[in-house]
Amino acid sequence: MSNGVAADKGGDAAVNDERPLVLEPALWQRLQAAATFEAAAAAWLPLQTQSLRNAQSGLVLAGDAAAALTPLAVWPAGTRDDLAAAARLAVTERHPIVQEPKSGEGAALIAVPLTEGEGGELFGCVAFRLATRDRDGLRAAIRQVQWGAAWLAAKRGLAAGRDERRQLARTRATLDLLAGALEQERFKAACMAVATDLAIAFHCTRAAVGFSQAGRTRVAAISHTAQFERSMNLVRKLGACMDEALDQRSLVLFPAPSGDGTVTRAHADLARLRHDGRVLTVPFMAGDHFAGAFTLERTGEEPFDEETIAIIAAAAAAIGPVLDEKRQNDRWLAAKAWEACATLVRRVVGPHHATLKLSLAAAAIAGLALATVKADYRVTADARVEGLVRRAIVAPYDGYLKVAEHRAGDTVRKGDLLAALEDRDLVLERLRWVTERQQRRFEYDKALATRQPATINVVRSQIEQAEAQINLVDEQLSRLKFYAPFDGLIVSGDLSQAIGGAISRGQVLFEVAPLDDYRVVITVDERFIADLREGQTGQMLAGALPDTPYPIVVQTITPVAEARNGRNMFRVEGRVTAAATRLRPGMEGIAKVEVDRRLLAWTWARPILDWLRLAVWHWMP
Repeated sequence: MSNGVAADKGGDAAVNDERPLVLEPALWQRLQAAATFEAAAAAWLPLQTQSLRNAQSGLVLAGDAAAALTPLAVWPAGTRDDLAAAARLAVTERHPIVQEPKSGEGAALIAVPLTEGEGGELFGCVAFRLATRDRDGLRAAIRQVQWGAAWLAAKRGLAAGRDERRQLARTRATLDLLAGALEQERFKAACMAVATDLAIAFHCTRAAVGFSQAGRTRVAAISHTAQFERSMNLVRKLGACMDEALDQRSLVLFPAPSGDGTVTRAHADLARLRHDGRVLTVPFMAGDHFAGAFTLERTGEEPFDEETIAIIAAAAAAIGPVLDEKRQNDRWLAAKAWEACATLVRRVVGPHHATLKLSLAAAAIAGLALATVKADYRVTADARVEGLVRRAIVAPYDGYLKVAEHRAGDTVRKGDLLAALEDRDLVLERLRWVTERQQRRFEYDKALATRQPATINVVRSQIEQAEAQINLVDEQLSRLKFYAPFDGLIVSGDLSQAIGGAISRGQVLFEVAPLDDYRVVITVDERFIADLREGQTGQMLAGALPDTPYPIVVQTITPVAEARNGRNMFRVEGRVTAAATRLRPGMEGIAKVEVDRRLLAWTWARPILDWLRLAVWHWMP
């Protein structure tokens, strides 16, 4: 009788081998010493099969779903498709199952899912073929398998814990080294601290850190060494080891493992200084390029194991970019500027970076155009449209508003009634004086008939006085109505809501501006007022009419500044020289007054140059 034990190597499914029956103590020893879940399963399955009555074969599968189950161990050797099918069914139903033969003869199959933790996390399944159909015996076999499966759960937990501890050790070592680098402000001090910490943490006789510059690696720090000369033989050999690793873009270990094709000539030269020492060089990246390397040395009696190499590689990947950043920031400003210029030149003259090259070419063409092309230099400022003539309609005396036919915004013709004041008191006053005149004329006729010269003279004076009063009242009545002085637009005045209200003498009731003659008031900043002259031409674009620019000519430059929004502004008046039937007083926009032709570079750089001149003049002694 023989049995087979399956062992998994490299994470693949176990490969079964047939050999004589292994003694039970040896199997227990292998189970207890198993370092991986696969090795534990290979030792556990024969033990569990031997402990079951009438057990003919067994199968251990790993996976968290029926479709993902993969075999880890088979006993005895050979495929067991029926056992695998039973295991998948048990995993699907998530409880132990029993499958009896349909013909009534043959062996029964049992399958038990493997779970762990309080939540019952599924991680595999075991299945056995038993040469019995006794239900009590089958139930006892399932209970025994459930008790025995605790070994698998425990071994799986130990393997997972071992991996977590290994990862935790790597993380702790990396953080300790990273903290040592971050504690130092200067680049040299940080490199020295990292090199010394590496040598102490990994029991190395010497550790060094170097950075690639101009195609060669320069040693930046050596553990337990405050100062060293670059011409030293040791320093040269350390730099050669780092160059060797950086050139191959990979970790280099000397002596190299069997089957490793890396070149280790420089490492062998360094190892001879220690009489058959061990040398490990780990390059690190900063961004998208290899920036430097760490070189560590040990004696021949203490080689680098795989776990130590993995921890050192993880630490180098984390610490390398930090040291490179400190190196970049610790340089002189001139060195930083030189490197930036060199990088830019390499990008411009080298391959790739088509966008940068096109951008620089466009910038060069734009600069050439600015320095050679001349364009119209124009002063730009805010503008407001006003009527060339602005007639005010003023109340001649106190009164009450009787009627208001128009208001601001209305277009009127010459002679149109704008408003009128109440005339009742004046009409009564005129009637009184007319009656008085009639009475005096009757007395005049009577005195004339009786030939009373003195009375005639007195009455004649009274008649003349009455006529004068009537003329005065007529004149006042004629002023009660306000008419448009010319064709135009009412730009201010709205009395439609003041009917019956009191009007004071001298109160401006309306302002009327003509429709065919305008002026433009331009508000010019004091920086540009010196460029303007009377007679210069330009254009004005109203915000309400952005499709039609109107030509203007400068007429008056007011030599008085007004403060607006913290800046001094000058009032410049211009006249619209073309037909402007669509313009209306009060419209605002932008005016551009043409000065002369100047270089584009001067036009755009003038504000900056003016500011610099003022700043220099301010600080000059």
